[in-house]
Amino acid sequence: MSTLIHSQIPFPPSCAPNTDRLSPYDGVSIQNGSSEPENAAGSITHVPGDPSISLLPDNVYNYLSHHLETVLLDELYEKLWIVAKKSSRNIDPLHTQKVKGRSIVPTEDPRLHLTWHPDRIYIKPIPVFLLNYEFWTTYLQPSTQNSSSGFDSSIAVGFLRSYALLVPHRLDFMLAKEAYLIPDDVSDWLQWSKFITHFRHLSDESVARRYHYGQLRISRLNWAVRIFRPRHARTMWFYEIPHWSITSFVSRATIPLLFIFAGISLVLSSMQVALSVPTDDPWFDGLSESGLQDIGRGFWVFSIAIILGWVALWALFLSIPIVTLVWQVSWGFAREKKRRARVFAA
Repeated sequence: MSTLIHSQIPFPPSCAPNTDRLSPYDGVSIQNGSSEPENAAGSITHVPGDPSISLLPDNVYNYLSHHLETVLLDELYEKLWIVAKKSSRNIDPLHTQKVKGRSIVPTEDPRLHLTWHPDRIYIKPIPVFLLNYEFWTTYLQPSTQNSSSGFDSSIAVGFLRSYALLVPHRLDFMLAKEAYLIPDDVSDWLQWSKFITHFRHLSDESVARRYHYGQLRISRLNWAVRIFRPRHARTMWFYEIPHWSITSFVSRATIPLLFIFAGISLVLSSMQVALSVPTDDPWFDGLSESGLQDIGRGFWVFSIAIILGWVALWALFLSIPIVTLVWQVSWGFAREKKRRARVFAA
């Protein structure tokens, strides 16, 4: 293997966990219209880990795009600093995710990789093909990126660098195995450590722009979608739709609906009390007309106070999204100002 290739691929062939030999299509077989490449003894004619995808370059590049590209986050990249911390090292190891009370949810959607809610974080498992050195030399060399059909290898590099931060310890490795994040090709901690260490200290210049950021909070990404209206968003309101059934939506909406019902009932009751102060009740026999007026006035004041308090509470409730938006934008500008000051100082 040439020195040039070693300098382009982050890890050496001796550290590759998957050692399948590939029999890819060459230019001659493509020109001749061959449906299968010549299969050398012991080699495979499909993408490592997925027998349904042949090694025809267009198939491979489409497959890579489907599994690794983050088109929506790339579109939002220039504005992400408003809603997220621009630090590629802002990725908690898996054991820290557990300490913070987050469950680990595997997902094959690259758009959700490293996005989180307070109680869970989404992580895309490592595809087997990224563990194969020959696959990198054939399809993920930077020199092939000038081709319009090629794939940007910095996306794959950034993806694996995120795993170097997610799984830096033996305990993290065990948690990753339990969550099915690391393929069976990686048999033990030592093999994993030898492989992933080559990605741990790569600079941001070596990875795709999405991986200039670490883990991203979904609630803040929702605000980014609402504010900037990216064309690749699935909806105008959410980065990821929070409700997939009417049952979960109703269960979460029950408490606010009960609060609304109780508030309206309280207002109506207060108005009814204010309008129906009794004057012929035995309790009021010893009171003069002025005394009854004072009691009526007291009921009026109390009822109006209840109504005004309820209105103020609802005004506060409805202003929360606006306050959150203003705070989020202010937070983003403050962090970006500090980051740029550090860059200029350096």
